[in-house]
Amino acid sequence: MTMSRLSLKATLCMFVALLMAALWTQPASAYTWARGVTVYNASGLCVRGDAGIDHKKPGLLSGNLAYADTYAFTQGCGTGLNSPNGWAAARVTVFRWNGSAWVTCRTSDWKLGATGVNQWGAWGPEQVFDWGGWASCGAGFYGAQARALVWDGSQWRGGDVWSGFEQASPAGFARLREPAPNSAPAQRFDVPAYRPAARAR
Repeated sequence: MTMSRLSLKATLCMFVALLMAALWTQPASAYTWARGVTVYNASGLCVRGDAGIDHKKPGLLSGNLAYADTYAFTQGCGTGLNSPNGWAAARVTVFRWNGSAWVTCRTSDWKLGATGVNQWGAWGPEQVFDWGGWASCGAGFYGAQARALVWDGSQWRGGDVWSGFEQASPAGFARLREPAPNSAPAQRFDVPAYRPAARAR
């Protein structure tokens, strides 16, 4: 009797341990983010941006979305800055790893807007772009590069934020050769064709 109880207890403990290990190794989400990255800090202006990518994953709150956010601060990135509508821009490009380099999958249009501060902190234009998931450009590793720009009165200032990458593939697809952990696409230097009007006096 004692031996069967010990055996049952050992089996139960092993089952719980295996269940916990299986749950622990499962990713808690289907998205990758980089938040509050400083892309410019000089001449009375600091520009920060967010980049994120998500793909549909069964059983999780997820979607085939890429994200870009732009925020403006005073120089030193301490205080949020109010800028007129059209003085900030956000754009996101989704990249796929082809085994040796990052190649463009899809790019959003520019999202223009104002910047400011509210009770939750700095805010600015936000781009939420449906990139279509792995079916758009094939199974593999994907990442989002957000372009965060603010007009300083004479030119666009800012840069790119890389989300990091994740694998977006159909169920049962063999794992591909993974990019190096610090791998990212080259910086881009595109700006909106739009030139904001002068600030009202």
